Amino acid sequence: MFVLSEGNAVQYLVDQGVISPDDSRRARAEFLGGGISNIVIRVSLGTDRGGLVLKQSLPKLRVQEDWFADQSRIHRERAGLDFVRGLASDSATGQQIAQEVPEVVHEDRDNFVFVMTAAPADGANWKEQLLAGHIDVSVAERVGRMLGAIHQQSRVVGSSVPENLDEFADLDCFVQLRIDPYHRATAAAHPDLAEIIEGEAQRMLPTAHERRALVHGDFSPKNIIVSGTGDNARVLLLDFEVVHLGNPVFDVAFMLNHFTLKAIYNPALADRYCEAGRSFWSAYLDVLGTSMGDRNSLELDTVRQLGALLLARIDGKSPAEYITADEQKEYARRLARDILTGAVVTLSEIHNRLAGAR
Repeated sequence: MFVLSEGNAVQYLVDQGVISPDDSRRARAEFLGGGISNIVIRVSLGTDRGGLVLKQSLPKLRVQEDWFADQSRIHRERAGLDFVRGLASDSATGQQIAQEVPEVVHEDRDNFVFVMTAAPADGANWKEQLLAGHIDVSVAERVGRMLGAIHQQSRVVGSSVPENLDEFADLDCFVQLRIDPYHRATAAAHPDLAEIIEGEAQRMLPTAHERRALVHGDFSPKNIIVSGTGDNARVLLLDFEVVHLGNPVFDVAFMLNHFTLKAIYNPALADRYCEAGRSFWSAYLDVLGTSMGDRNSLELDTVRQLGALLLARIDGKSPAEYITADEQKEYARRLARDILTGAVVTLSEIHNRLAGAR
């Protein structure tokens, strides 16, 4: 099988008819990594041309334990990007969202590759900013509004799924990349919590008659590129490979868990991380209104899922790489256990714990 690399990316674009041979003489390829599950290459086309990003899914993920996933998830990712950009025609909010995801310009189904427009040259990875202590609450608000709009405009109640959402109904990839390595691996590591964690897993797999929406599945700071600051900040959402029609609580809890992990990692900035989390949550609710039900119930559901995900990033198959000290891990385990057993049930309680003495 063809394997994408820094050395062959430019010629691949020529062979696929994406760029011309003349363009290729000025093009430069750069390996961007791709996390644990993909190969990602950026190709710059010149100072006035911007760039392209090529992405290829891997059959075996880059983690210590064996972790396999269907490569065809790359096609679902392309469809997710197209769907979100397609919201532009529905409303002013949709037009804003369309500017916050890349545009797919080519797909190679045989080799599990697609090509999309690159992030702005001045863009910075939000995860790297947050870990460095650069915590822009305005960005968190912008991200919350974006997620609320995606969930609001794709929500489905009942078994009748609109044609433009039906291809996201298959949950196999979500189970392979999230439920099994996060929830079920963690349940195996904590047998006394296994029933609770499995219950959280099942809640993320709604039936045809339960409320659903388009779920990104990896809604985290590492997949958001930020340009500018404050009210002028612009965001770009990447990595739709786990996109599916499911329980929108997963996306909200996934993002809030990242603020929680960073507050544990850097307790001196815990107040700021918690402030960003509150800004994200409030903005999300402002867009959503009451369309996803009672807000108190939504918060309870979100906090419970956050507890499962927090423990998963310590003892699941994909631990947070920056939580390395035993003290940090034990603190996260205690907080997650208190959430899962019902001792902590609101976001304010979590934030009070994080901002208080260890």
